[in-house]
Amino acid sequence: MSANSKTDQPQFNFKGQKPPTKPATKKQRSDSNNTSMEELTNIHSQLEVMTDSISYLREDLKSMIN
Repeated sequence: MSANSKTDQPQFNFKGQKPPTKPATKKQRSDSNNTSMEELTNIHSQLEVMTDSISYLREDLKSMIN
């Protein structure tokens, strides 16, 4: 290594202005509203009914195949 290796590198002196920046704004998703417990209960009930229906259909299909 040479003793003057730092002088081999170009020197940059930036004296321009930094572009103005604005603070970030948090974007909300359209579906990020708080969901009420009543809505969650309704969704849960619907999912249970759908799951039961799928189970019955599956059993029916199994019996048709066998």
